[in-house]
Amino acid sequence: MNRLTRTYQRAALCLWVIAALTAISGCKGEPTVPPADPYVAPTATQAPVEQPPTPAPAQPEANAARINGQTISLAEYQKQIAEWEAAFITQNTNLSDQEKQEMLIQGRRQVLDVMIEQMLIEQAASREGVNVSDAEVESVIARDIQENGGQAQFDAWLQANNWTYDEYIARQRSMMISSQMFERVTQGVPTKAEQIRARHILVATEDEARNLLTQLQGGADFAEVARQYSLDPSTKESGGDLGFFPRGTLVVSEVEDVAFALSVGQISDVVYSPMGYHIVQVQERVQDMQLTEESWQSLREATFRDWVAQLWSSANVEILIAL
Repeated sequence: MNRLTRTYQRAALCLWVIAALTAISGCKGEPTVPPADPYVAPTATQAPVEQPPTPAPAQPEANAARINGQTISLAEYQKQIAEWEAAFITQNTNLSDQEKQEMLIQGRRQVLDVMIEQMLIEQAASREGVNVSDAEVESVIARDIQENGGQAQFDAWLQANNWTYDEYIARQRSMMISSQMFERVTQGVPTKAEQIRARHILVATEDEARNLLTQLQGGADFAEVARQYSLDPSTKESGGDLGFFPRGTLVVSEVEDVAFALSVGQISDVVYSPMGYHIVQVQERVQDMQLTEESWQSLREATFRDWVAQLWSSANVEILIAL
């Protein structure tokens, strides 16, 4: 992905999520002793007949969250956490113990957020009549098995990842529903839009940014200043060039908002964002310009994220565990 472009992998919505599993608990019946007639007192030769112990009331299943009345079980959440933590630890061996602990804490909430998002998406799909049949899921799984080494290798993979076949089916169904909703929500995203070409300089402090701004206002070459001082590794060597982009596709919305408010050739004041301090200049502005495939996908992803955010804002989400 280029420069500050927003990325959103919709498969990530389903990476740690499985559909809610029906928890069915039962116990073996034990032989029971018929109770003594309560109206007959025991005689000396008749020992009292012991009553069978009263079974303890069934404990309700613990839940991690409740979304519009539908629950995510604690067991389901814990399984997702275990998977995520195992993958995280394997892929981040170079981090210190403190860094790992901090990121693990953040990750636990992020995993739950992803699970909540997936449930919100599936609830919306149900309202809109979008569903995936068993036959469709089985067809995709059969194709995947064939293309990835056959049944024996698939079974070994399930065992290695501590998944049941039913869990795999549920996750595959979730991914397919999310994909269908993505296409449904983004079908109206245009392939042309107003676009600007801009460049920026990123530094760590406001003082440094204002010093560089003074140099630029005095005639210093923007590209040369960016190459010398900018902290953005993806644009530094190109003189801070962000390329053409439409609204809604930059990660740093503060930079995007300022860029679209500038005239061609104009240099912004110092702009603060969580990344640091920016100076922005617009080089070109084109109306109704054909989007690149990358920009179009970024715009679709941004549209989908906005839609999911609306689901969040109108939902009744209850977090039932301490995070």
